[in-house]
Amino acid sequence: MKITSPKLNENPEQINLNEALQEDYYISNSTVCSLEGIEESEGKIIFDQVLFKQASFVDLHLYQVEFIDCIFEKCDLSNVVMEQAVFHRVEFLACKLFGANFADARLTDVRVCENHANYLNLSFSKLKKVSFNNCTLNHADFIDATLQHIEFEACEIDEANFTDTSLDGVDLSSTTYENLLVSLEDLKGCTVSMEQAIGFAKSLGVIIKE
Repeated sequence: MKITSPKLNENPEQINLNEALQEDYYISNSTVCSLEGIEESEGKIIFDQVLFKQASFVDLHLYQVEFIDCIFEKCDLSNVVMEQAVFHRVEFLACKLFGANFADARLTDVRVCENHANYLNLSFSKLKKVSFNNCTLNHADFIDATLQHIEFEACEIDEANFTDTSLDGVDLSSTTYENLLVSLEDLKGCTVSMEQAIGFAKSLGVIIKE
C-alpha cells in the first residue's frame, strides 16, 4: 500500500502558537514546539504544512481541527480530545497517543509509527490508507469505524474493540494479542496467522486435535 507522505516546505518558521492563534486560525508553513497557553479551540483551526516537534497536547480539547501535510515528531498527545478532526497526509512519529480521542475523525494517507497508543479512541471514524507500524494499541477502540486499506504491522492490539467494524481486507497476522472484541461476521475477509485462527476456533468451542 502506497501512502502519500506530508509535503512540508524546507526550514519552516518556528512560531509561538498561542500568539499566532490570536490573529488567525489558519496556521501554515511553521514549526510548533510548544502549545503553552492553549486550552481549547473556540473555532475551527487548520494546520497546513506544520511540523509539531516534541510538543505537548496533553488534555487539550481541539474540536473539528484539520491537519494537512503535518508531522507530529515525538509529541505527547495523551488524553487529547480531537473529535471530528481531519488528518490528511499526516505522520505521527514516536509519539504518545495514550487515551487520545479521535472519535468521528477522518484519516487519509496517515502513518502512525512507533507510537504508544493504548486506549486510543477511533470509534465512528473513517480511515483510508492508514498504516500502524510497531505501535501499542491495547484497549484501542475502533467501534463502528470504516477501515479501507489499513495496515497493522508488528502492533500490540490486545483487547482492541472492533465492534460493528468490518475487518475485510485487513491483515492482522503480524499483530499480537490475547483477546479481541470482534464478531465472526466482521472477521470475514480478514487475514490472520495460523496461531490466531486456532485461537478464534477455540473461542467458538471448537476442539483442536493435534
